[in-house]
Amino acid sequence: MKDLIHSSLLVTGTRVAGIVLQSLLVLLLARALPVSHMDVFALGYAGLGFARILGLVGTDQVTMRLTAATENNRHDRRLQGHLNTSLFLVTALNVLIAVAVTVVAFWTKPWLSGELGPFSTSLLLVACAIPAFAIIGLLTAQLRGFDYNVLARIPDSVVLQLLFGMGLVFFLMRRELDLVSAFLSLALAAWIVAAVYVLIRFRIAIDLTATPTWKAARMLLTEGREVLYALTVTALAARAPLLFSAPLLGPAATAVLDIATRFGTLPTITTSSVTATFSPRFAALVYTDNRQDLSRALSLSSVLAAAPALICLAAIGLGAPFLIRAILPVAYAQAYPPKLVICAAAVINAAIGVASTLLFMAGESHVVRNFSLAQLIAICVLSPALGLPFGPLGFALAILAGTIVRDFGLAVWASRQFRIELSPLGIGR
Repeated sequence: MKDLIHSSLLVTGTRVAGIVLQSLLVLLLARALPVSHMDVFALGYAGLGFARILGLVGTDQVTMRLTAATENNRHDRRLQGHLNTSLFLVTALNVLIAVAVTVVAFWTKPWLSGELGPFSTSLLLVACAIPAFAIIGLLTAQLRGFDYNVLARIPDSVVLQLLFGMGLVFFLMRRELDLVSAFLSLALAAWIVAAVYVLIRFRIAIDLTATPTWKAARMLLTEGREVLYALTVTALAARAPLLFSAPLLGPAATAVLDIATRFGTLPTITTSSVTATFSPRFAALVYTDNRQDLSRALSLSSVLAAAPALICLAAIGLGAPFLIRAILPVAYAQAYPPKLVICAAAVINAAIGVASTLLFMAGESHVVRNFSLAQLIAICVLSPALGLPFGPLGFALAILAGTIVRDFGLAVWASRQFRIELSPLGIGR
C-alpha cells in the first residue's frame, strides 16, 4: 500500500497547486466583474462541468476499469480498440452538443442587447469549450487506468489554470477583462490542455491500427449507460443549489453561494486525489475477489482523504472571516456561514464517500445512482424550503443533508455487499 500512499500524496500536491491557482483566479474575477456577471460565469463554468462529466456518457469509468483490469494493457489490441472508440465517440457527441449550443447562442443574440448582449457571446464561447472539456475528462480517466495518476492530473489541475490565468492577466493589463474575455481565455486554455492530453496518450500507448468499431461503441454505451445515469444524478445534486439559487434569490446571493461552494469544497482536493489513485486498485481487487485487501484499501483511502479534510475545515473555520473581509468585495460578506457548512459536508464525503468509487469500479453504478437520486431529492426539497428564509446558508444546509443521505447509505451498502468492514474500520487489517 506504500505506493498508493506515495501516489496519493503526489496527486494531492498537484491538486493543491491547481486549487490555489483556481482560487486566485476566482478572486480576481470576483473583484473585476460585476456580481451579475460573476453569476453568469458561475453558471457557464457549471455547464462545462456537466460536459466534462456527462458528455463522456460513462465511457471514462468503463475504459478506466477495463484498462486497470487488463494485464499487459499497453499491448492489448482489444483494449486499444475500446480506448480509440471511446475517444472518437466522446469527441463526436460533444461536437454535436457544441453545435446545438451554438445555434441557441446565434438564435438568442438578436433578442439580447445592452446589458444582456455579452451573454449570448459567452454562451457561444462555452459551446466552443465543451468538446475540449470532454476530451480532458476522458483522457484523464484513461491515464489513471494506465496507473499514471500524477501525470493524469498535472495538465488539468495546473496547466489549465495557468493558461486561464495568463489570459485573464493579459486582458486585465489591457483593461479589457470582462465576461466575454474571461470565457475566451477559458476556452483557449481548455483546447490547449486537451491537445496536451492527446499527445501524452499517443506517447504512452496507442495502437493506431486498432480502429473504432460499432461493436466496441455498443459495448461502451451499454456498460456506460448505468454509469451515465449515476453521474447525471450526482452532477445534478452537486449543482442543484446553484441552479435553484439563481431564480429564487437573484444574482447577488447566487454569487455568494458560488464563492462559498468553491472555497467550502476545498477538502475535495484530497478526496479526488485519493479516489484517483485508488480507483485502479479497487478495480483489480474486485476482479480478483481479494476481500481482505479490499477492506484495507477502502479504509486506508478514507483515512488519507479525511485527515487533511479535517485540517482544512479547521483552517477555514479560523481564517475565512478575515480573508473574506480582506480580499473580497463587501457583497460577499455573508459567504462565511455557508462556506463552513459546505466544508463540513465535504469532510463527511471525504471520510465515507470513497465507497462510491469502489462501487463504480465494481460495476455497481446503479447503486450509486439510487443513493445519488435520494441525495438529489433531499436537496431539491430542502433547498427552496431552507433557501428562501435563510438565503445561501439554507442552501448550504440542504447540501449537508444530501451528503449525509448519499454517503452514509453508500458506505453501509458497500460494506454489506462485499462483506467487508465499514470504512474506515478496516484500517487495522
